[in-house]
Amino acid sequence: MSFVKVITFYKFFIIKDIYRFSREIERVALKENLCGTFFVTPEGINTTLSGSEKGLTILLNFLRENLGVDSIKPKWTQSTEVPFKRLKIRTKPNLLPLHGNFNVLKKRGVYVKPSAWNKIILDPKITLLDVRNKYETKLGTFKNSINPKMSAFIDFPQFVEQELELKLDKDKKIAMFCTGGIRCEIASSYMLNKGFKNVYQLEGGILNYLEQVDKKHHLWDGECFVFDERVSVGRELESGQYIQCFGCRHPLSEKDVKSADYVKGVACSYCINKTSVKDKLRFQERQKQIDLAIEKGANHFGDQ
Repeated sequence: MSFVKVITFYKFFIIKDIYRFSREIERVALKENLCGTFFVTPEGINTTLSGSEKGLTILLNFLRENLGVDSIKPKWTQSTEVPFKRLKIRTKPNLLPLHGNFNVLKKRGVYVKPSAWNKIILDPKITLLDVRNKYETKLGTFKNSINPKMSAFIDFPQFVEQELELKLDKDKKIAMFCTGGIRCEIASSYMLNKGFKNVYQLEGGILNYLEQVDKKHHLWDGECFVFDERVSVGRELESGQYIQCFGCRHPLSEKDVKSADYVKGVACSYCINKTSVKDKLRFQERQKQIDLAIEKGANHFGDQ
């Protein structure tokens, strides 16, 4: 069985000309037949890409040698199928849409290496915080972690103000984690600006923990949601057991798929009463085109 390689990484640094930077990345990525999404912002980059190991390595070397982006720490995983339909290079003003009077380039939480993470989270004096969205936490998490039940990361400030600031002493140690680490960088910087003094973050996120820590010692329970067509990965970073609803992007278990509310490509029990009839007809037509393309052996790229 052949595998497609997948890399995920981010890097905070100042980019003066994001448009020139994105053109350079696009040129190399297209030449190497890479797929995925690459975000370029004035404060850094964030990406998940798939392709051959050679092509991905060429891009990483180009970033280091031609664009001066050093100390990149990519997380490598693999998939039996290409987890992206196309390449998307995106420019935007911020890496993540979290606003406030804080500077992630200057101040953020203390890194905890995966090898030291178990000791940290087993300490009863530490508050463990999962800063992912609520649909991600359903698939798996670390035991005894607080789930903010956010629909999107932009809800994090509200959670801090309505929950943490009211219930926690700001000297208390807080350890947080997310998929690849970038949300913790932003969240920890935000919390330090709000006056919390002892904020820690899992270096490289859950994916780095699963890669670096022997599975016999894993304290992770379940699967980890990823933002590509694999939907989730297991404890050995293999493709997981979930699929995704096109209508609402919610991950679906085998039980969810057997629900009477599930219609492939159209709706599931999480969105059956939330999307309009017009939306469902549009999704239904899209799924029809995908099925026809598969029958003909062609690619279907979906909505642009």
